[in-house]
Amino acid sequence: MESRIVYRNSDGVKRTALVDYSDPTKFTVHTEVEMDEVLEGIKRARESVVPGSTNKLVARVPMTVYEQSLLEQWDEADWKKWLNDPDNAAFRVWPGRV
Repeated sequence: MESRIVYRNSDGVKRTALVDYSDPTKFTVHTEVEMDEVLEGIKRARESVVPGSTNKLVARVPMTVYEQSLLEQWDEADWKKWLNDPDNAAFRVWPGRV
C-alpha cells in the first residue's frame, strides 16, 4: 500500500512524500515547481530590496538546483559560479555579484 503525503505547498513549490508501507524505511519525494509563481515571488522580493542595507537576500534558488548541489557536493566556488551566471539572473534578488 502506498501513501502520498503533501508536506509543502507554498511559493510555487509542492513536495509530496510517497511512502510504500511494504518497506517504510524508504520513500520517494516528488517535487512540482510552478516556475511562474516562483519567478513572480522573486520579482516582488527584488522590488523590495533596500539599497545599502546590511543584510542582502542574494537569490531564491530552486529546490531542484539545491538538491543537485547536494548530490554534486558543491563548494563555495560552485555556488558563486551558479549565482553569477547570467542564465540564472531570473533567480537573483540582489543585483550585485557574489
